[in-house]
This record gives sequence, C-alpha cells and structure tokens, in this order.
Amino acid sequence: SGAAPAAAASEDGEDREGCAGLWELPVERCERRPECGRCSRPQKVCLCPFLPIHPLKVSTCLYIIQHPAEESRVLRTVPLLAACLPPDKCKILVGRRFSEDRYPELATVCRNPNTLILYPGAEATNLEEVAVMSSSPSVMIIIDGTWSQAKDIFYKNSLFRLPKQV
Repeated sequence: SGAAPAAAASEDGEDREGCAGLWELPVERCERRPECGRCSRPQKVCLCPFLPIHPLKVSTCLYIIQHPAEESRVLRTVPLLAACLPPDKCKILVGRRFSEDRYPELATVCRNPNTLILYPGAEATNLEEVAVMSSSPSVMIIIDGTWSQAKDIFYKNSLFRLPKQV
C-alpha cells in the first residue's frame, strides 16, 4: 500500500517523530530597524524634518506617566513630544506604580495646587474652563497607555487623585 507510516505517538498522544529535531532549528534574532536618535522613529520614517529645530518655549511642565508596554512600541509618540520641548519641561516616568517614597518629586508635584492631571471622569473639569490664575508655571500630568493601562495606573496610584482632574 502507498500509505505513509504513522508517526510514533507517546502514551499521552504527543507526536514525537514529527517534533524530533525541532529544537535543533536555528533561531533568528529579530532585529529592529535602525531608529533616529532624536524622534525614536525608524530612520526611514524619521519625523525630525517636521519638528522644531529648537525646543518650544512653554511655561507648562509635562509629566508623562508611561506604561511600560508603551515604551517599546515602534510608533510611540512620547519621544516626538520630548523632542519638541526643553528637557526641564517634559519629564517621562515609566512604570505602573508610583509611591511617594520612590518618587518624592512626583509626590510634591501632585500636591501642588497648580498641577492638573489629564484623565476623564465625573470629577474632571473641562480644560477650557480651567483658568490659570497663578503666576507660577502650571504642571500637567498625562498618563500614556491604552485606556485599560491608563485606568489601572490612575486608580492604583493614590497620588494621581490629588491634582485637579481635567
């Protein structure tokens, strides 16, 4: 008969002959495309020609709270924002949990009455209605992640419920 011999199977039903030698196959390392050092985009789609040559002069300081999964995404936008602002006006903190002990500067910022956090909710004020009366520069906290990740960060970090929500 022209039938192929049946593959040997173990008592638990696993196909041993079909997988034999699979572990010997070479594993190719996935190499990322070269990235631009300024905008962190792949070099072939670098956006630096469209970004300001000199950092923008802004009075508001941004604290970007970035979920760790966002840091490795190819088309992430935080590096674009950071490339447009002076380093002292754009601070990026990567993580899921931000305690007062580990992030004393962030705790101080969250307690500042001029600090706003960009997060939707029943307590949030329309940003257009927020009048910045103070002469001191304001601070804006932005959570970078999917809605699920942002919600997790917001609700599991009591510091983020201290600033005015917009």
